[in-house]
Amino acid sequence: MILNLLFPRRCVSCNKLGRYICLSCRQKIKSVNLLFCPICRYPSLNGVTHPRCRKQSVLDGLFVASHYSGPVKKAIHLLKYRYVSDLVMELTGLLFVNLPLFLRQFDFIVPVPLHPKREKDRGFNQSFLIGLSLGKKLALPVRRDLLFRCKNTKPQFGLKVEARKINVKNVFQLKSYAFVRNKKICLVDDVATTLSTLNECAKVLKKSGAASVYAVVLAHGK
Repeated sequence: MILNLLFPRRCVSCNKLGRYICLSCRQKIKSVNLLFCPICRYPSLNGVTHPRCRKQSVLDGLFVASHYSGPVKKAIHLLKYRYVSDLVMELTGLLFVNLPLFLRQFDFIVPVPLHPKREKDRGFNQSFLIGLSLGKKLALPVRRDLLFRCKNTKPQFGLKVEARKINVKNVFQLKSYAFVRNKKICLVDDVATTLSTLNECAKVLKKSGAASVYAVVLAHGK
């Protein structure tokens, strides 16, 4: 309450006092109403990766709440680069509404990890906070103790497609194989652009015996 008085919330889009995304600017959010294959971007039931696209990705599917544009893009930028952590609750409250039943089929949620140094500097891992919110809505446990980032790579923001792939190649490792084997895992991140980060995480989990690895993100786009 005191923080809200000292640092009142303003809309990320129009700067109006009161909320991070005001009622008017909420109308500008472009929700994803038809899920698609994460590789070819053509419609797919439950966002499952098409059989013909399997060779290009180890991800079994992707759920996207919105397009990475407008107020959502501005909010995520503030979250990641201005460290406004309380944006998570408002974003997930707006974007994780009427979640499809198939998302309850997973054994647990795994947030995409930050390198310990970056998480210490930022003060939080936004993917973990998003995962906690999603886990509460789906009644699923969140395991942040399984996957870790062993290299402190540069941010993906601003890098081209190939550079993104190289930047995150072999940077994730698993702490425990026992909890992963034969499990249906839901990876959680804030944004999916080239899918490089999500694919690298999925590779580690699949090599360790995961039955399936699906991803959930707040937004998708460039």
